[in-house]
Amino acid sequence: MNIEYLMEYLSRQLHTRVHIFSMDGGCVDSVCMRKDLEQTVDGRLFVQLRNAASESHPVIAVNPDLAAYALILTEEKLYIIGPVRLVRGNVCRIYYSDKPLARALLPVLYQCSTTDLLRDGLLLHNMFSDQPCSMEEALQFNCLDRDIQYEIQKKFTDIIFENQENISMHNPYDQEIREVESIRSGNVEALKKSWQEDYTGKLGILAKTSLRSNQNLAIVLVTLASRAAMESGVMAETAYSLSDSYINKIEEAKSPEGALQLGRQAEMQYTLLVKDIKESQKGPEKHTAADSRISRCKDYIFSHLHDKISTQEIAKALYVNQNYLSDLFRRSEGITISDYILNEKIKLVKNMLIYSRYSYSQIASYLGFCSQSYLGAKFKKVTGFTMHQFRELYGKKEFE
Repeated sequence: MNIEYLMEYLSRQLHTRVHIFSMDGGCVDSVCMRKDLEQTVDGRLFVQLRNAASESHPVIAVNPDLAAYALILTEEKLYIIGPVRLVRGNVCRIYYSDKPLARALLPVLYQCSTTDLLRDGLLLHNMFSDQPCSMEEALQFNCLDRDIQYEIQKKFTDIIFENQENISMHNPYDQEIREVESIRSGNVEALKKSWQEDYTGKLGILAKTSLRSNQNLAIVLVTLASRAAMESGVMAETAYSLSDSYINKIEEAKSPEGALQLGRQAEMQYTLLVKDIKESQKGPEKHTAADSRISRCKDYIFSHLHDKISTQEIAKALYVNQNYLSDLFRRSEGITISDYILNEKIKLVKNMLIYSRYSYSQIASYLGFCSQSYLGAKFKKVTGFTMHQFRELYGKKEFE
């Protein structure tokens, strides 16, 4: 095993020093590809780091200035990577109480996240361990306070006790099932009815303030709705992007009611997306089972809407015959690939006309049309409107 090369690699990755110590504190080797970074691990600090290290996980030890070391313990040696400076806001549960690094040294330390440091620490750790450690296990070990699990269980017990004392219950699970199922089936009326159901339970309290609690509830609604929509055929990238958009707006909500209504609005939009898919699949020649190649074809189209897309390019990307893909898509979707691409681009044009200031020529160029006039002709054929008429009718007036 070429340990010297690996040490040089880690030193370059994290722009810091990599040490090897024996268990008695003797420095076996030290590599640093930087000339301006002095040795920082003395005998006193070594003892603290050795006591903090674990053979089961790479360990991150940090001081109050966020100067951190990654520790990898083997049967005979202790590998120490660092120091680096963690990005503010990163939390680790293991601290060393050595005197702070010289203030002059802190600004020159490479700044990174806990995840970045652990990722490189895991590379070294898993080379020596019979039981490889995953990133999730390493993050949990280093970042999750041991008291938190106790506090969670205590809070859980308190809530159960209080609810029993007050004869209080959460909203019924079957109501939630009906709500999610209405999204999954694209049933707008069923969704509205699920909102109007009367029950004796109440929504959970997810934070100390009513605004934060409702923001969290709304995020849960968006998450469940996006998953239900994806299960029913909404493209993952569409569902995730819509989820990101709503969650960002929920975070900006100024009132508890406004936050929760954004969650409801997201549920409705996902339901309508599923409804559109269900209605487009009603043709007699449609396949009932989704073909993974069709899904991959749609994903490719979605991710290349800003380009000129041809069936030949898609077939090549999916490693299938062009004629076979064209026939499969038409039989499955009841529409040619070219028409599907055009329809998806027109949907994007509509959004840009409504929500952006882009000129017609910019939109045409942005979406890979050969000219504004060509896009205009296609747009009118599909929608019945010129782009100017559509923007006048539906465009946001604050852009004017």
